[in-house]
Amino acid sequence: MPIEVAEVTGLIFERFGHDFRGYRHRSMASRLGYLCSKLGLADLGALRDWLLANPDRIDFVIENLTIAVSDYFREPETFAEVRAHLFARLSSFSSLTIWCAGCASGQEVYSLAVLLKEAGLHSRTRIFASDISRSRLDAAWEGTEIAPDQIEALEQRYRDSGGAGTVLDYLRPAGAGFRFDAGLLGKVDFVEHNLATDGVFCEANLIFCRNVLIYFGDDLQLRAFNLFRDSLARGGFLCLGSRETPIGPGPGFVREAGCSRIYRPLGPPGSPFALMA
Repeated sequence: MPIEVAEVTGLIFERFGHDFRGYRHRSMASRLGYLCSKLGLADLGALRDWLLANPDRIDFVIENLTIAVSDYFREPETFAEVRAHLFARLSSFSSLTIWCAGCASGQEVYSLAVLLKEAGLHSRTRIFASDISRSRLDAAWEGTEIAPDQIEALEQRYRDSGGAGTVLDYLRPAGAGFRFDAGLLGKVDFVEHNLATDGVFCEANLIFCRNVLIYFGDDLQLRAFNLFRDSLARGGFLCLGSRETPIGPGPGFVREAGCSRIYRPLGPPGSPFALMA
């Protein structure tokens, strides 16, 4: 990692406990440059001085260093795969726990809650939705507003995800647009959690972590996958995004038969990790 970038990420870790040192170097350099531009600062040296002078703005810094690209029923083929391959298996459990890691503003959580409701699993499922950014978690609880001109595309993604009705059944008027029914969050806990530093906090039957690991360096990816394996209940599954390409030193996860985004762990917790096709 370039020296100036390493100095800033080191400062953020030492002073505030948020660890960006394991992120991909090019990605972190780009995000720090974006932050400098947003603050009107000349360079990373000026950013370092600004951080020392404004410790109360760390939430703003975190929000702008992390990339939160999400949408309702994003990558619908993933939801369709989970619905087709996992819901029938999960229905045999009297209670379920799902962890959505890196949930950003919560669009994935609402989307999953809709499909769980249609499968008859919503009432017995507890969802932990985690993110590093407190402000994004607050926004997730409120739900992002959906403009009327977005409904047609949303409806198509919902159907492509395996939706059984119409997405309008789950929307309520809000301002000039719509929001998803807040009742979908009845058994959702939004949790501030950092994949780079924090440990196991739940035992999950299913973990969603989509398009987050692409910003991690190899060592941080390895840490995250060890954490996911240790957080899965026996017979649990991991669902990744379309762009994840993790690596590791030994067998850890294997792709579920007939699936492209769903994996199950191999070996006991604590064994070396790798992702196997």
